[in-house]
Amino acid sequence: MHVHRPSPKNRFAPLRDFSTLPQGEGCAYASPVSVPTEHPLFGGIRHGHVVRVGDTVRKPSGPWTPTVHALLQHLVAKGFPAPRPLGIDDRQREILTYIEGDASIWPWPDVLRTTEGLRRVGAMLRRYHDAVSDFVPPRPCVWQDFEGRGPQAGEIVCHGDFGPYNLIWSGNEIVGVIDWEWARPASPLRDIAWAAWSFVPLRTDEDYGHMKFAATLEELRGRFLSFLASYGPLDPSAVINSVIGLRRESSQKIVTRGGAGIEPWKTFLDVGMAERNERDNAWLEQNKEHFVT
Repeated sequence: MHVHRPSPKNRFAPLRDFSTLPQGEGCAYASPVSVPTEHPLFGGIRHGHVVRVGDTVRKPSGPWTPTVHALLQHLVAKGFPAPRPLGIDDRQREILTYIEGDASIWPWPDVLRTTEGLRRVGAMLRRYHDAVSDFVPPRPCVWQDFEGRGPQAGEIVCHGDFGPYNLIWSGNEIVGVIDWEWARPASPLRDIAWAAWSFVPLRTDEDYGHMKFAATLEELRGRFLSFLASYGPLDPSAVINSVIGLRRESSQKIVTRGGAGIEPWKTFLDVGMAERNERDNAWLEQNKEHFVT
C-alpha cells in the first residue's frame, strides 16, 4: 500500500471516474447519488489505484487478501502499527484503516539520512518479527508470490517488501508499516537483507541525487552496523550474502516474468532494474570485506 507521493510504477487498470456519472444513475430516484470522495494515494506499483476514502484506504484485492488480512488482524491485536483490515467493498477492493503520516520515499526525509533513523528501522523490523513469531496462517493460505503453506522450521511470515516506501513516519518516529501483500513464509534474513539493501543502502550511488542522500563507504558501513545492532545479534557476512542472493532472485524474476509481459516485473525489466541489480551486486562483492570486518 505505497502511499502519499508519486512513483513511475503502475500495475492495475484505471479506476472508474465517478465524476462522469449523470445525476441519479443507478438509482430509482431523480435526486443526485452521494458518492464518497476518493483521493488517489501514490508511491508504488499500484500507482494511482490505491485511494483514500475518509479514514480508510481502498486497494485492489486478490486471492491472497484473506491470508494477509488474518496476518494484519494478528499484528493489530499485538499492538503493532499495521493497518487494520475492515473487509472488502462492493468493488472488490480491500478496506484498510488509513495511517496518518508520510512514507519515506524519494527524496528521503531527514531522519532516514541519519544513523538514528537506521536504528529506528532496525528496531521496528525486530518488533515486527517478534510480533509475527506466533502467527499461524489460516488454512488454506494463499500468498501472492509463494506456495500455499505456512512457515517451516526457522521461518516466519516475512513482510516481503520492508523498504523505505512502506514505512510511515510522523516526525522522527515510525508510526506505521504498510503494503503487506508480498508477505510470505521465509527466513527472517529475507526481511533483514531487503531492509539493509534498501535503507543503508547497500548499492551504488546512482540514485543519491533522487534520494537527496550521500555517504562515503565508511559512513555506509556505520549505517549498516547500526541497523544490525538495533535489530539484534546478527552475522554481517550472512546478511551481505543474503542481499546478494536476494538481488539475484529479483533479477531472475524480472527477466523471466517481465519477459513474459507479467506486471510489475515487465515495468522493472523495461526500466533496466535487472541490470541495475547486477551493478549493485558487483559493487557489493567488491566492497564486501569492508562491511563484514
